[in-house]
Amino acid sequence: MTGGTGRRDFDAATLLVDEDYDGALVRDGWVVYRRYGDARHQTCIAHLLRRCTEMESDLPAWARGTPREVKEILCAALDARELSKPKRVAVVCDLTERVELLGERAHPHDANRRLVKHLINEADALFTFLGDPAIDATNWRGEQAIRPAVVNRKVWGGNRTWRGAATQGRIMSALRTAIQQGIDPIEFLVRLARAPDPGVVSLFA
Repeated sequence: MTGGTGRRDFDAATLLVDEDYDGALVRDGWVVYRRYGDARHQTCIAHLLRRCTEMESDLPAWARGTPREVKEILCAALDARELSKPKRVAVVCDLTERVELLGERAHPHDANRRLVKHLINEADALFTFLGDPAIDATNWRGEQAIRPAVVNRKVWGGNRTWRGAATQGRIMSALRTAIQQGIDPIEFLVRLARAPDPGVVSLFA
């Protein structure tokens, strides 16, 4: 999320998501997301599981226990989604305690220390989906939303130049935003092209 500016700071993020956004934010571990104080946060479980799987492959055998334990915690959370609400609440309490205990232990390998530190930093956003089933456990919706643009980029999509890549990014962002708002994207682009001041055309006009 850079808002087309190339920057990766909170100001760039607020170009796309207002600072006072108070809905659900299913996201990766980018630290800037935590500055959305009014939002309900869910860190993407899939990102963490991939990280653990990669660590299991890369770490020496003696250091693989930590990512395996993290995976067990995360998979237990995913398995609990179909339980009743009281049972989900109990699972959250149990898994939160397991994360806390993991953070209290020594982790000799640097990669494991970084993983556990990240997990502790994200502790309040790990199991939000179990408290509210309407919130996804992963950001798969976001991943799928950008998939057409990624495929288009790989087969060309104007990306033979930096200018073409930037143009494609802006167009795809506008199209996807219009679709998610229930607006005809072609009609919006036509309105944009015909506007006296295209920079201030409202998506909702």
